[in-house]
Amino acid sequence: MPRLRLPLVPGSLRWAAVALVGLVILYYSVVPAPGSGTFRSGPFGLVGFSTWLHLLAYAGLTATLAYALHDSPRPDRQVLAIVFLVAVAYGAGVELLQSTLANRHGDYADVLVNSLGAGLAVVGWRALTRYARFYRARRLTDLELPVE
Repeated sequence: MPRLRLPLVPGSLRWAAVALVGLVILYYSVVPAPGSGTFRSGPFGLVGFSTWLHLLAYAGLTATLAYALHDSPRPDRQVLAIVFLVAVAYGAGVELLQSTLANRHGDYADVLVNSLGAGLAVVGWRALTRYARFYRARRLTDLELPVE
């Protein structure tokens, strides 16, 4: 079975991506997005649009953190536990910050949804790393075809 080959860019770029994702989440958690409240339900009409955004945002943050720590010397389970806890703590901190703002409000349900998004991303990352091989890519010319 062919294995997926994925580039492992330099650590500074990976951590810059983590910072960018974290800042985007923080920005849109503090400043109401244009058109907020326009959509009442998310895809498939199962849960609210805000719930989907929380789920995707914290899954993205978790995946970015896992990618940044992929070459850590610690065991995978330990790294993924740390990644999960950091993402959940960040989400709880953002909700706490929102509770202090006049135009926003913090919600325990959002912390649970953030945790669910982080948990799904950890499971997805674990599955991905079982079937993918990461290689170092320092320059654009180092990029390879994604399938062996």
